[in-house]
Amino acid sequence: MKRLIPALFLMLAFFAYGKAGVVSAKQSTVIELITTETALKFATIRMDDQNLLFESYNSTESYLLTSEAFYVINHKDKTYHVQSFDELQAAIRRKLGEIAGAPEASAVGPNIDMKLTEETETVAGLKTRKLIQTGNGPSTNIIWVSSDLVPQGLRAAGEKLRRLLPTDYWKKVHGNPGIPEIILLYGIPLKEVSDGRPIYTANVIQATDTSVPLEVPAGYRKVAN
Repeated sequence: MKRLIPALFLMLAFFAYGKAGVVSAKQSTVIELITTETALKFATIRMDDQNLLFESYNSTESYLLTSEAFYVINHKDKTYHVQSFDELQAAIRRKLGEIAGAPEASAVGPNIDMKLTEETETVAGLKTRKLIQTGNGPSTNIIWVSSDLVPQGLRAAGEKLRRLLPTDYWKKVHGNPGIPEIILLYGIPLKEVSDGRPIYTANVIQATDTSVPLEVPAGYRKVAN
């Protein structure tokens, strides 16, 4: 199954932004990611017209994405880290400069390649694009991603970040993006297939009243990385 915890763009200074995301919308779209083999929900993605919240049932952390920043919320410690996209762009540029100026070396870590194609398919009633993930082993993962439901400001911020990355970015940094990073850079994953074997699919629930605020919970303390 796709790893849930993001690589957070690997060794970049990812946390520094000061304002907690706040949303006044009363309705949200809910996407449940369901394993094909066991038919169990393992993650939920909630979004309105401004923000998006990713929650995994196997983690004490959730991820809030706004048009300005990426928040990592730790519910166990009641703390959060945050990184503005402007700061993230600057950190990515610095990292790419370091890579370009460094001698070739056999770094330890994944050798992942991510390729977003123009091939499309309809999944859960939404248009998706084919994202191909290959790695050190022989397996090939096909992830069908959609940007249709991603809030407009967040989608624009993600596209701007993706344009910064060379096609072999994940190989260069020996990283493996998790679902929050995939959402930010490529779109919401609605189906994944590994070597022809279905891994998970999505159930999309439109216009749902939500008791889960798409914001940093009140009383949580901001911490630095």
